[in-house]
Amino acid sequence: MTINYDTLIALQKVLAQMFEIEDKIKDIPRDLNDKEAVLQKTKIDYLELSNKCDSLSNEVEDIYNRYIEAGQTKEAKEKQMELTTLSREYENLAQEIEQAKASEQNLLKVYNTRKKYLEELQLKLQISADIVAAQTQEVEEETEKKDSLIAEQNQILEEVKAQRDELSKDLSKNLLFKFERIIRNKGGVGVVPIHGIICQGCHMELPQQFANDVRKDDDIHFCPYCSRILYYEESEEDDKFESSIHGDTHIEDEEGEGVNDFISSDDNLFED
Repeated sequence: MTINYDTLIALQKVLAQMFEIEDKIKDIPRDLNDKEAVLQKTKIDYLELSNKCDSLSNEVEDIYNRYIEAGQTKEAKEKQMELTTLSREYENLAQEIEQAKASEQNLLKVYNTRKKYLEELQLKLQISADIVAAQTQEVEEETEKKDSLIAEQNQILEEVKAQRDELSKDLSKNLLFKFERIIRNKGGVGVVPIHGIICQGCHMELPQQFANDVRKDDDIHFCPYCSRILYYEESEEDDKFESSIHGDTHIEDEEGEGVNDFISSDDNLFED
């Protein structure tokens, strides 16, 4: 079986691009949903602040009315004092006037404090209203262009799928399925070389017989550790590999049998 690794390498780039576009298509409505959720939270906060402002506004109005009433009571008592001729009544009026003054001053102090707080809340309410308006506009704009964005990405996706189909036309459906899973699970890298007996995908040391089978290039071999497709590439590690082959043949045979048993179960290689 002749393996065209250049085609596989080109295919892995196309598959990585395809998966990226598919994820982007999924993210478009997800981003809009997130913005809609943020908008709803902002509206709730705005409503709570608005209710608080309304309540405080009523409180401030009530304090102001009581302040006016206290002043009116004081003025009425002062007029009565001017007309009274009785000493006891005069003393009582004087006491009531002092109480009215104290109440008037205290209410004025409370009124000014609460009014200042109300003005601060009203400013926050205005800022919150501006935020709601801005977020509402953003959600409306995102909603309008969501469909066009998805359609645009789907068009690009169809073009990329056409490239995938062309590059994978000589691959079996089973191999393509496995290769796509490898690309998705291994960060877009599904074809890697071996240097000597080292997989350049996971940098694990491979059994000698298995590495020798990869060098023969007569079948597709998957790394037993990272599941990537392997191919031979000349490197400085080749001399060490040759020495190890001639130096310890019986270990080579034992390890070769082990890895053949390991990789015979295809399903184990693609459970990442």
